[in-house]
Amino acid sequence: MRGTKTSLADLKRVHDTLARDREQAERLAREEAARRARAAPAHDVDAFKKAMQAATPMKTANKVEHRRAPEPAIDHAVASRRASALGEKPAVRADAGVSDGGDVAHMLSENGTAYVRLDAAPDTARRLKRGDWRVGAELDLHGLRVEQARHAVLSFLDECLEHGIRCVRIVHGKGYGSQGLEPVLKDKVRTWLVQKPDVIAFSEAMEREGGAGALLVLMRQPEGARR
Repeated sequence: MRGTKTSLADLKRVHDTLARDREQAERLAREEAARRARAAPAHDVDAFKKAMQAATPMKTANKVEHRRAPEPAIDHAVASRRASALGEKPAVRADAGVSDGGDVAHMLSENGTAYVRLDAAPDTARRLKRGDWRVGAELDLHGLRVEQARHAVLSFLDECLEHGIRCVRIVHGKGYGSQGLEPVLKDKVRTWLVQKPDVIAFSEAMEREGGAGALLVLMRQPEGARR
């Protein structure tokens, strides 16, 4: 019995140590994010303010905010091994299994600006664009790299579903601020969305809602939620 108590005590110490490590990593990440924000170039701030001026206000209760993710401070492989050693189930990233590559052009309609899942009504994208569903939340990807944006998009969609929000707007930009003026995120977001089973349809937004720099996305009806 004494040996068992000792083992349990050792396990608790390991668990406490891991908890302290996680807290320290999160604190350092927050400090780094704050430092980067203070050092942001003035033109980035101006661009953000300009983008916010064009945003359509939404009710606070239905708005899901997303803050730019700081640089990863934790080795996920090490964290996974530690969790396994403690008998815990490793956390699964929202974007696990979602690829950045692949040609999805053949799955799109309306000259590549819309998508409708095969088991949905063919006019769903057109109805979405004209506003048949109210936008309940918005995600702005300006300033994020591809990996950060992918995780942000998939996490955002999961969070919206948990809150019963079906229709969202994702602002990916038009590519004017990227190297070579190529709309990298514009194409990536479409690729990610068609791989998400919960996405029924998406459509390029009307000009007043972001035009070619934004997508309106419709997701499945959450279980137990009212239409």
